[in-house]
Amino acid sequence: MKREAKQQMEKLTLSTKEHGRTWFGVLIDNQNKLLASSFSKSQKNLVRHLRADSPGKLIEGFTTESNVALNEMIDLYDGRRTTNKVRLDWEGVSEFEKSVCQVMKEIPKGKVASYGMLAKLIRSGPRAVGTGVARNPWPLFVPCHRVVPSSLEIGNYSIGGALSDYGCEVKRDLLAREGVPIDGDKITSKALWVPTRA
Repeated sequence: MKREAKQQMEKLTLSTKEHGRTWFGVLIDNQNKLLASSFSKSQKNLVRHLRADSPGKLIEGFTTESNVALNEMIDLYDGRRTTNKVRLDWEGVSEFEKSVCQVMKEIPKGKVASYGMLAKLIRSGPRAVGTGVARNPWPLFVPCHRVVPSSLEIGNYSIGGALSDYGCEVKRDLLAREGVPIDGDKITSKALWVPTRA
C-alpha cells in the first residue's frame, strides 16, 4: 500500500510544547513512529508547517510517544544527552534522502561535516546532498545543523520550514551548545568530522 493512501486512513497525532520561548512540534503516526518534527518561535507557524507534512487525519493532543519525542527534542536543542527512544518513520523518504539522513546521523556531537564530505561518502554530488539535507523531516533527531559549507561558515538553517537570518543564529547556537569551536563567523577546522569509513 502506498504511503499516501495509508496516511489517508490513519490518524496522526500532532503535539507541541513550549520551552524557553521556542515551540517544538512532532507528528506521530499510527505505529508510534516520528513522521516529522520541527521547531519555531511561533506555535502557529510550527503547526502550519507540520500540517503541510500530514496528509492523514490530524489529532492535536498528546500520546506517550509524542511526549517522549518532545522531551527528547528539547534535550537535543539544549545540547543534552538523550535516551534515543524515538523511532523514525522512514517510509516517506526516498532512498537517496534516506542515505543522506543516515550519514548525517553518524556525525558526532561536537563535530561538523561539509556537504562535499557527505557527497563523497554516499557517492553523490554536493548540490544533491544539499537538497537532501534541506528535506530532512526530523530536525535535531537527524542533525542537519551539523552540515556546513566547505568554507566552514555556519551556513543556512530552516526554522519551522523557512530560511531566515534567525535560522543561522539558531544553527550557530545549536553547534555552540554541542561544543563545536567557532571563531568569529567560521567553525574551526578541528571540528571537522573524519569518517572512519571510505
